[in-house]
This record gives sequence, structure tokens and C-alpha cells, in this order.
Amino acid sequence: MEEYFYRISLNERKMVRYFSIDLYDTYRIIAKKCLPNALICADSFHVIKNIRLAFHQIRIRIMNKYTHLKYRNDNYYWLFKRFYRLLIKDRAKISYKRFKINRQGQYMNAYEIIDYMLSIDSSLYDAYWLLHEYRNFNECANINNAKEWLNELMLKFKASQINEYIKVWKMLENWSTEIVNSFTRIDNRRISNGPMERVNRDIKTLYRLAYGAKNFYRMRNRIMYVINDDAPILYNRKEETNKYLGRERGKYTKK
Repeated sequence: MEEYFYRISLNERKMVRYFSIDLYDTYRIIAKKCLPNALICADSFHVIKNIRLAFHQIRIRIMNKYTHLKYRNDNYYWLFKRFYRLLIKDRAKISYKRFKINRQGQYMNAYEIIDYMLSIDSSLYDAYWLLHEYRNFNECANINNAKEWLNELMLKFKASQINEYIKVWKMLENWSTEIVNSFTRIDNRRISNGPMERVNRDIKTLYRLAYGAKNFYRMRNRIMYVINDDAPILYNRKEETNKYLGRERGKYTKK
């Protein structure tokens, strides 16, 4: 990566104003060294991903603590196995759809299930609301209030005294400047890795659907055509082709 930056002239590197990265220290070191005038921004998706991973670890730890409940006529353990995704889902996107709770033959909506699961342990309750408080900050903050709001959240993660969230607090503290920078908006769009992640996903999808590729040049053309919305279709067939010339098919007998 560093070699790639040094192939670009110094004047061109000085023209780069913003640089969005994952939460990887090496990227930050290289960006500061090679792009002196760029504002380094942490990709918000990867921050949320790390907090969600910490919350998953908390949920599993607490669920294992109450393993004995699965041998009783109790819903707690079963709900944790069946509906744990509701705990990390954005609350604004949760519906009031009712689910049948087979153990007792009753129906509960998503909010009732969440409240039921959180009632088993106070640390899980605190961890849940901290996760969604950060998600609210990520969606609603702006460049003017992000620093103060983030500092308040870091204090809450630290004060929670939950081991998994102590690591989150250290991560937020380490990347606080880059997280605040990520709230900068260009053409009313927040800086993120989203467009590049979409391109990577499309390339992986093409490669998977093709079951691999022998011909690099044809695969490259296909990728370029898919990811560029304004890619034209040739009116006339090219004189030369980059088709892969394999072995001629041998003789065979139809059955």
C-alpha cells in the first residue's frame, strides 16, 4: 500500500483532502505519512461492527450463565437462541409483528420479546441500550456536536464496568479523532467506505456466480462493465478477441 502511494507524485498526494479507512492502525500510519493534507476518517460501519461484536460476546456469556434454564419449562434460553437477532436490530425498523412462543403457546411481539430477554440480567440490559445509544449517535450527530457527544458515550462505556465494553471504550478513545472526522459531509453525503465496499461485493458476487475465472482479461472487462453505470456497449464486434483458447474437444459417443 505504501509503495502505491509513493508512485503518485507529491503534488497529487497533497491534493487528497479526505481518506476513509477501516479501524486498522497501519492504514492510519501510512495515510499520515503519505497524505499529509488529508483528513483521515474512520468508516462508521466498522465502528458499529466492533460494538456489535462486543455485544454478541456479552449476550453469549450471559446466555451460557443461564444454561440450566433450558432443562426447565422456561422461555429465556430458547428465546436467546431463536430471537437473538432482534437485540442488534435497529429499533426504528422493528415491527409489532407477533411471534408464537411454542413453550407456552402464547404470542408476543418483538418489543415484548426484547424486554423479556433483557429482564434476565442487568448488565445485558445496560449493554443493549449502550449499543443503541451509539447507533443513535452514529445516525443523528453532525460535525459540530460529534466530539462532545462521543466523549459522553465513551464515559458511559467506561462506567458500565462490562469487560467487553471496556475494550470498546479503548477503541473509541483510540479512534475518536477519526470518528469525529467521519461526520464531515461532501455533497450532503457522509464520508465512508460504502461505495468501495459495494464494488468489492459486486466483484465477489460476479466471481462466485462464474465459479471462478480462467481468463483474466474477460473477467476484468465484465467487472468494469458492471461497476460502471455509463459503460457503453460496442456497436461493432472487435477485430481481436481476448477469448481463452482451450484444448479442442475430443471425440465422444452419444448415449
